[in-house]
Order: sequence, then C-alpha cells, then structure tokens
Amino acid sequence: MLSALIAVFRIANWLNWIMAALFAFLGLLLLIDPSHFRDMFMEAFTDRAESDAVFQWLLWSCLMGLPVAAAVHVILTRLVAMIRDTQAGAAFSESNAKRLTTIAWALLAINMVDLAYGQLSVWASAVSGEYFGWAPSLTGWFTVPLLLVLARLFREGAAMREDLEGTV
Repeated sequence: MLSALIAVFRIANWLNWIMAALFAFLGLLLLIDPSHFRDMFMEAFTDRAESDAVFQWLLWSCLMGLPVAAAVHVILTRLVAMIRDTQAGAAFSESNAKRLTTIAWALLAINMVDLAYGQLSVWASAVSGEYFGWAPSLTGWFTVPLLLVLARLFREGAAMREDLEGTV
C-alpha cells in the first residue's frame, strides 16, 4: 500500500513539473511577443484597459505558478521520504519532524502566493469587468499550524522512542 502511495506521489511530482514547464513556456511567450497576445486580447475586449488587465493577469498567473510548483515539489518529496521512513519502522523520528516543518512552510508559501493571486484576480476583475475565479480558502491556513503542531508531536515521539530504547 505504501509503495503504491510513493508511486502516486512521484507521478504527481512529474505532473507538477510538466504543468510548471507549460506555465513557464506560456509566460515566456507572453514576455517575448507581448504585442501578439495583446492584439488577441484587443479583439476579445473592446476597451484597451480591459485587454491590458487580462494580459497582466495571465502573465502574473504564469509567473506565480513557478513558486507554487517548487513548493509542491518540496511537499511531495518530503512525503515520499516520510513514507520510506515509515516503511523502515522509524515513523517518529527527528528527520520526519523536520520534514513536517518543511511541509508546513511550503504550504504557507503556497497560501501566500494564493493571496497574491487573489488580489491580482480581484484587480483584473474590477478593471476588465470579467470574473477571474478566485475565492479565499481557510483550509490551507488552518493546515499550516496543524502541521507545525504535528511536527512537535513527532519530535516528542522521537524523544520518547529514544528514551525507551535507552532503558531497554
């Protein structure tokens, strides 16, 4: 079961980087030939401000995908390492506690980028009159402290395990 989960996380990591590469490619195209894309947006929107807002939203959305992809990579690789430690019988270890802390910080980074994306979407929606889908979510914000507390519990479990091994 855990081996299948490792395979799923590895596939998810590959898909994560493929999507990041596609977003980076689109962002690069937007930077290399912005006039081509602006002309396309001018055909779709009657107002210059509207088309510029859509262009800026798309460009910044592509650029925001890169730090998110890096954070997702950190999360997935740490999860794989934790599963491997669990398979080896060392679930409660200092290294897993550090991994959980790293996952919490990566998730916080994703939440910060999400807030920036939300602000960008609200701005683009106000300027263009189109709705750029974003809604605030508290789930990630609740998960960060939860993971930090869980990391502390893992540290305590690792210390208790070391004490137990020392007394036996």
